[in-house]
Amino acid sequence: MTDGVKTLVKKLNFIALAALLFFIFTASPSLAASSFSDVSKNYWAHAEITELADKGIIKGHMDGTFRPHDSVTRAQSAMMIVRALNIPTENRPDPNFKDVTPKTSGYAEIAALVDLGVFAKDEKFNPTQPATRAQVAKILVEAFNLKGSGSGIKAFTDVSASQWHYSYVDTLVHNGITTGTTKTTFSPNQNVDRVQMAVFIYRSLEANAPTSPAIPAGEAAMMTEVLNLVNQERAKVGARAVKLHKGLQDAALIKSKDMAENNYFSHQSPTYGSPFDLLKARGISYTAAGENIAAGQRSAESVMASWMNSPGHKANILNKDYTHLGVGIYKGGSYGIYHTQLFIRQ
Repeated sequence: MTDGVKTLVKKLNFIALAALLFFIFTASPSLAASSFSDVSKNYWAHAEITELADKGIIKGHMDGTFRPHDSVTRAQSAMMIVRALNIPTENRPDPNFKDVTPKTSGYAEIAALVDLGVFAKDEKFNPTQPATRAQVAKILVEAFNLKGSGSGIKAFTDVSASQWHYSYVDTLVHNGITTGTTKTTFSPNQNVDRVQMAVFIYRSLEANAPTSPAIPAGEAAMMTEVLNLVNQERAKVGARAVKLHKGLQDAALIKSKDMAENNYFSHQSPTYGSPFDLLKARGISYTAAGENIAAGQRSAESVMASWMNSPGHKANILNKDYTHLGVGIYKGGSYGIYHTQLFIRQ
């Protein structure tokens, strides 16, 4: 990350404050599910496998297969969850399992999830043991912080209220993560296979996706004006106009609102993580992207002038590779108003 202009004021006068930051990031290549020889376009979970593979959450084998019906081990489940939520693994304490060492595949991910309380501390972890559907129910609820319960679980004849996993399965059913192995069974002791895990994670991400705030009329007009001004500047240098992207606009609004309500000014959100994390949570794919943020400017003209007077922000605005833009403006917080531009190349 490079700071175009670092703020030098210390929030002494809210009216006079103005700050800028920009961020550029690119997508990491991954093996797309469309290239898996054993996952056809007609396969029932093709869409879920495709999206998670494109995001690098699940991976194929060296021979080009996905092997959807292979069991998922407990260590593999940890690795998938950490990749899905982009959980930092650095500097985590040793989980102190007798059968897990720093040389164990998935050690860093296991340590991170134990540190976060997703996995309980115990004598052994059994990393190579297949994960059961009951175990994965607990992992998903804890990792994705899923909430709620409902009557749907009553359809399962093999899950009773006395079983340790009852509440976790109940929450999965309530959130639409699972419909069971049949209409009347959940099969809690059955091993989770790769396609089931992919679908579970995909649905958990959907259930956990942030929602965008409503746009007040004044901010809506300002956001439209920022888009128009961006395309005017691009036309001056022969760059094609960027198109409004509804998903990006929602993400930009989420970011601006988050900065206002949590009183911070940074590309790294305490709620959603990096811009990369936010776009991933919103299901937005791209090959390159950039974010400009600003705070304190009271009009579309003033925020655009600030960005255009900063080389890093200007480079984002005039980047000829970008195809789409989302603009989010939200009033509130210490600076009074927050601006976010999210650019992508698709």
